Amino acid sequence: MTLPNNPELNDSPETSVAPDLEQIPSSPKRGFFGWWSARKTWQKIAIILTLVFAILIGVSATLALQTYRVLQSLQAQSTEVRALGQETYGHFKAQSLLPVQDNLNKIDEKLNTMRSTYQQLSFYRSIPIARNYYLDGEHAFAAAQSGLSAARKSIDAIVPYADVLGFSGEGSFQGGTAEDRLKIILETLDKITPILDEIAADLSTAESELALISADRYPEAIEGIQVRASILQAQDFSSAAVDAVTEYRPVIEQLPSIAGGRGERKKYLVLFQNDAELRPTGGFLTAFAIINVENGKVEPEKSDDIYEIDKKYRSKLPIPEELGRYLTTEKRWNLRDMNTSPDFKVSMEQFFPEYSSVPGEPTNVDGIIAVDTKVLTDLLTVLGPVEVPGYGLFSSKTDPRCDCPEIIYILSEIITRPTPYLRDDRKGVLGPLMRSVLTKSYSSPKTIWPELFQTGLNNIADRHIQFYFLDEKAQAAAETLNAAGRITPEPSADFLAIVNTNLAGAKSNLFVTYEVEQTVSAPENGFITKQLEITYKNSRKSDNCNLEAGLLCLNSTLKDWTRIYVPAGSEVITSEGFKEDARISEELGFSVINGFFSLEPLGSAKIKLEYKVPYTDESTYTLKIWKQGGIDKVPYLLDTTGSQEQLEVTKDTTYSTAF
Repeated sequence: MTLPNNPELNDSPETSVAPDLEQIPSSPKRGFFGWWSARKTWQKIAIILTLVFAILIGVSATLALQTYRVLQSLQAQSTEVRALGQETYGHFKAQSLLPVQDNLNKIDEKLNTMRSTYQQLSFYRSIPIARNYYLDGEHAFAAAQSGLSAARKSIDAIVPYADVLGFSGEGSFQGGTAEDRLKIILETLDKITPILDEIAADLSTAESELALISADRYPEAIEGIQVRASILQAQDFSSAAVDAVTEYRPVIEQLPSIAGGRGERKKYLVLFQNDAELRPTGGFLTAFAIINVENGKVEPEKSDDIYEIDKKYRSKLPIPEELGRYLTTEKRWNLRDMNTSPDFKVSMEQFFPEYSSVPGEPTNVDGIIAVDTKVLTDLLTVLGPVEVPGYGLFSSKTDPRCDCPEIIYILSEIITRPTPYLRDDRKGVLGPLMRSVLTKSYSSPKTIWPELFQTGLNNIADRHIQFYFLDEKAQAAAETLNAAGRITPEPSADFLAIVNTNLAGAKSNLFVTYEVEQTVSAPENGFITKQLEITYKNSRKSDNCNLEAGLLCLNSTLKDWTRIYVPAGSEVITSEGFKEDARISEELGFSVINGFFSLEPLGSAKIKLEYKVPYTDESTYTLKIWKQGGIDKVPYLLDTTGSQEQLEVTKDTTYSTAF
């Protein structure tokens, strides 16, 4: 049947039964890809960024959590190491080596554990910027372990000498007499040299590792802890340690030879300096002795009065102009007055050739050792009273007759007290006294040795013992130890050395003290301006020095030749207190301010100077104070642009502060 041709019906969708298949829309895609394809471009970018940030946040959170856990563990471990370090330092200060050795081993184990923990953060190696900080930690661990290795080797090296050096515990040289032990110690010092090479290598490694850390990457401080300064301090300390080992190695190498080891017997001239009559190197050259040293054992050969040598001294050297200006009693230069330079080496280079020209004196001397009265006093303080055959008992206790050590008063009585008769060999007591002190030292129990050893070191550091050697290597070793009495300019620093010379006044330096006040202004036009005030005091009344009275004359009017060594190029502005205006000369690379003053018993005297010193560092003031031999201690009050500090100078001292 044919339907009617009705256009309305044909056009109606309800009645259309054969639509064109191409006009039917396709089915939509299903799942993620369909969803993703329907997104607009900006939506896709936003989604990608969100996902990236989410991943980064997740990774960062994971890394942060891992970092936090590692840092917490490192903090706990470092607290343990720090406590062990402090405990170890306490044992070392207490001079107990065995606990030090044990603790160093424990610290080594804990450092290894810490480093393993730290390496859990090694992923930071691949992260820019953070990589540098991680590598700094690796360098710090490497430096710490190398430094610890050097410390362990150092302690192991000195353990055999523990009791001799003053540490508790038994050393390796317990058997035999004191002389036997000294010989063995000198023989074994040669074995330390290779160990020093290993220590130096460890310290060099530590220095190199620390040098790779850039302090500038770190803030000045974190929560009150100085960070950058600590890094710089560690780097400076490491560098100084390397220099010290390198510098002191020749000293260890030379000690056996100096002490007559290795089958090399040594002969030394010992000069006794009377610091009660102060001279530039530490005291008047009152007497001398010849000693032989073999394997550390000292044997006196002879001793005599310095005047006895001067009687045989044939040279007619004219007295130096400056010395003759004040020492008006002498017309020629005697051996006893030849220590005119405060530099011990310079004085001995003048003295020794002249001494060697005296008939009957030994020509095979290896060097000169100068000692003053404080050395004798300190030895008797450790050893106790010493009996000297033919002279009686000597001790270091205070004698009320002079408020000075008894040994000083007794020696003065024997040597200087006038008598109505001629006394031969007035200073012959010094030889027997030396022998008695040596005998008691060698026979003393081992418990006394550490104190004797420390007494010797202190007297060397304080310039009461000084050495001059003819052998260049031995002399270099003495200079390295600052045991040679040298006075040398200090580059890029201010310098001050006050050198007093008693040219009349009996033994008044027993009772004379002085103190120093210095005021410094900030640099201006390449100079600093200084006011220097030196106050001298004599605490005791005058003795009766009339020869006819026959009394002991220790204290009378002091006539002092004063020299003040300052940096070359300094200029004196004003001076007060000298008998004449201060004069300035050049000596030993210094400008030297010269003057002369008198000091009465129970009196005081004051020297005031104003002068300019070349100085270019506008941020830091550095002063090297050189201490004259024969002086115990000197108080200094230093005022730098209004900031004051009090020092007690017992040895060469370097002072530094900001302007």
